[in-house]
Amino acid sequence: MSTRATSGRSPWALITTAFAIAAVLGATLTPATANAEAPLPSPDGLSMATAAASCWEVKQFNPAASTGVYWLATPQLGAPDQFYCDQDTDGGGWVLVGRGRQGWSDTTEGRGTTAQVRGSVTGIAAFTPRQLSAKVIGGLLNGASVNSLPDGIRLNRATNIDGTTWQDSTFTISSPRPDWSWAFDNAQRVGTWKIGSSSGSGGGTNNFGSGSELNVVSTTSGASQGWMAGFGFGTSSLGSTDAGSYIWAPNSTSGNPRPFTQVYLRPKLLSATFASIPDAGTTTVQNAPIAQSAALPTVWGVAGLGAGPNNIEGANEVSAFAEGNGVVYVGGNFLTVQKSAGGASQIAQSYLAAFDVRTGEWLSSFRPTFDKQIKALAVLPNGSVAVGGYFNQVNGQLNPGFVVLNPTTGATDAGYSTQLINKVSGGVPIVRALDVQGNWLYIGGDFTHMTGGSTTSQVYTRDAGRISTANGTPDPSWNPEFNGTVVSLDASSQGDRVYFAGFFSASQGSTAVKGAAITTDTAAVIPWNINFSAPANYQQAVKEVGNRVWIAGSEHMLFSYDRSNMAELSTTILGSTGGDGQAISTDGTNVYAGCHCFWTEYTGARTWPSIGTSWTSANKINSFGAWNNATGDYVPQFNPSLSQRHGAGSWALFNDSTGVTWTGGDYSASQKAGSAGQWSGGFVRFAANDSSAPTAPTGLTASLATDGKVSLSWTGSTDDRGSVTYQVLRNNIVVATTTSLAVTLAVAPSDTKYFVRAADASGNWSASTAAVKAVAVAPADNPVLIAPASLWSFSYSTNAPASGWQATGFDSSVWPTGAAPLGWGQPVLGTTLTAAAPAPLTSYYRKAFTVADATKLASVTLQTRADDGIVVYVNGIEVNRTNIDPGNVTSTTYANVAVSAANALANPVNILVAGSAFATGTNVISVEVHSNYRSTPSASFELSATATFGP
Repeated sequence: MSTRATSGRSPWALITTAFAIAAVLGATLTPATANAEAPLPSPDGLSMATAAASCWEVKQFNPAASTGVYWLATPQLGAPDQFYCDQDTDGGGWVLVGRGRQGWSDTTEGRGTTAQVRGSVTGIAAFTPRQLSAKVIGGLLNGASVNSLPDGIRLNRATNIDGTTWQDSTFTISSPRPDWSWAFDNAQRVGTWKIGSSSGSGGGTNNFGSGSELNVVSTTSGASQGWMAGFGFGTSSLGSTDAGSYIWAPNSTSGNPRPFTQVYLRPKLLSATFASIPDAGTTTVQNAPIAQSAALPTVWGVAGLGAGPNNIEGANEVSAFAEGNGVVYVGGNFLTVQKSAGGASQIAQSYLAAFDVRTGEWLSSFRPTFDKQIKALAVLPNGSVAVGGYFNQVNGQLNPGFVVLNPTTGATDAGYSTQLINKVSGGVPIVRALDVQGNWLYIGGDFTHMTGGSTTSQVYTRDAGRISTANGTPDPSWNPEFNGTVVSLDASSQGDRVYFAGFFSASQGSTAVKGAAITTDTAAVIPWNINFSAPANYQQAVKEVGNRVWIAGSEHMLFSYDRSNMAELSTTILGSTGGDGQAISTDGTNVYAGCHCFWTEYTGARTWPSIGTSWTSANKINSFGAWNNATGDYVPQFNPSLSQRHGAGSWALFNDSTGVTWTGGDYSASQKAGSAGQWSGGFVRFAANDSSAPTAPTGLTASLATDGKVSLSWTGSTDDRGSVTYQVLRNNIVVATTTSLAVTLAVAPSDTKYFVRAADASGNWSASTAAVKAVAVAPADNPVLIAPASLWSFSYSTNAPASGWQATGFDSSVWPTGAAPLGWGQPVLGTTLTAAAPAPLTSYYRKAFTVADATKLASVTLQTRADDGIVVYVNGIEVNRTNIDPGNVTSTTYANVAVSAANALANPVNILVAGSAFATGTNVISVEVHSNYRSTPSASFELSATATFGP
């Protein structure tokens, strides 16, 4: 690939080009003179301060721009970043959003960093896929929908195993695609396409094109493709298993091989078209609250399969969660608790175990014994743990289907004598669902009668009933009398009803097909017409969240209904293959739904097996996903990567009191932060994301120096999770980022507006400061020549600066700048200095300032600190040394005393310098700071200069 260059073009050619492009960009170019304001720099993409809105804008500004890496920035992207731009193909302006061979990620997280995507763009080193996240791509589009891009999506694919021939293809999306998705192996509709020399329209993103060879794009990733996602060729094409082949296949006979592919987009954005920021500044931007896609590190897990029943969907390692007393109880069909796939710290603990809600540590004091799997858990108001399932014996005693346990030890709670009886279905009572509402514990499953508590007679409660949470006495007045097994129930927090899902079709003779809402006073059926996605077999999960009721089950459905009238509000089909809904939980804002679905969910679809064309979005899902409860829309920001023993999906979901989301099933592995894989036994935990912005910075000031540069400074922000980065905006775009509290920008017109906001590591942005304009510093009789907390150029490295660094003519433009105080190990610093070990002994500082008329200066007082030793120069002449021995001073000279930070601040060094040491115009103060020993825990530098005027 070529690199950027403008050498060889005449100055006149550059000027002519600039003026021609000005008309396109809506800019006004004014020749700069010594007495005129310079215009803002053009968006050429060559630096952060001159970032362009798109690769296309770079090409419009400079038609000779070469393919390579450029700085880009949009309002939605926020801080400028560097991206790879193809400036040669079809007029240029293409931004690379991903590249790789086989094994592409189909999650919204993408894979890798922007630096990795732009780093190796082709060759064997680029075979491992690297993809920008959907969030970054959305920033590059500045919020435009993917299906609105007129040039569509471009693929550049290798067509031979040596990588010497290539094919360029483009295609548009005709189905709704508001946000970017890497999930192409689905029914998203293709508009027009051009693949090599062929063109056409139609098809789905899983397979489109012409013929069965190279003029096909196939993203299907099944067994015959080695389960490796990629942008494959047709079924008649073949690849190679060779690691160096540009076309990969799992064997020599499989079709749809995966060629090395680059994916490009061409948003045609111009900086001049971005809306102006109002003088009040930008508003807070926060992530929507949702679980993080990266799993928490596995602390403990469960493993092994117990006594079943032994079928894929009914005997998973984990089937139930409940929390109480700072403990999460995990139930299922497992046999052991352990720390790794290899069985590290393995301990026999079957079917039910307890874990610390905050740390995930297994609690060895809770040791109940069961003879068969657990399907339901609930914590009673007194802290005791109610357990339901397929078991017969608990702690060596007969307790078929139901028991209450001591929450600390797991011993059977003698205060509850409730027994379930099943006079049909082989006489074995089974409990599938439990939930507490007020003073009642609601029980659902397969049984006919209950007894216990204060009654010794059998109470008829067919497949659902309730018992007192105080002593387990069944309520004889409340019997929904279902004619089939209850699989799930949810007792409304509003206290007036209970929802059920299962295999039934009637309650007390009234129609209640697979789902029911039953009043808590009379057990009456509330009318609820569930429009099933296909002839209903069963419903597996039900949950009321606010004023919306969610139900999920067979034929891949997840639908929601209005609580007030049970009218349908939203529909989702959880995949065209695989996808029955199995579990539902909520964090209050989002609804999490589990399923044995691993490809695509279709929001807005409502029928199966034909999902039709009514769906509004198609998104990647992996065993469970999240939906916004207010809108019913899928939340693609939550997109975990999970693996399972048998692919049963998520059969238990739970949101704990700390904000962590738990999913249970037959999980075997997950992906944690940094795309690192880990073993996960039976369940996986996900922390809540950071959805709180830092506080807004305050006190922004902008001063204009005589050289035209603009110095900005402000008061810092705080964040609840760590440090922040400040984004400096000029007019309507970020032009600089810093962790300091000050920055210097290039010359700009006097009406230029500046703002500063704080950003945290999760992408939350504070509100910005209000707009300020640069104000010229009065050069006349202003006594403050250098104010505290000013911006200084500094050098802190193992290499000493070149000789003459103290002189006024020394070029320190390559030195970084930072606000004083500068140093390390101090509680109050404007800039923290860091360097590779071993730590340098000496740091160097320079600051230029202007004196309007030096003849009026009587003297100048410099106030600084010696931490540990300093040498101070005015215009290259030494005016003070403190705690430094006489003689030649080098970068390896030690201070002759160690000074504590507190002493340095309490004993400032005051230096009186005669006015004759200064010149009219530019002056420079230079300082070198030396430590007494290399491992000193702290050091700092600060200096102010105050003039005294005389006749």
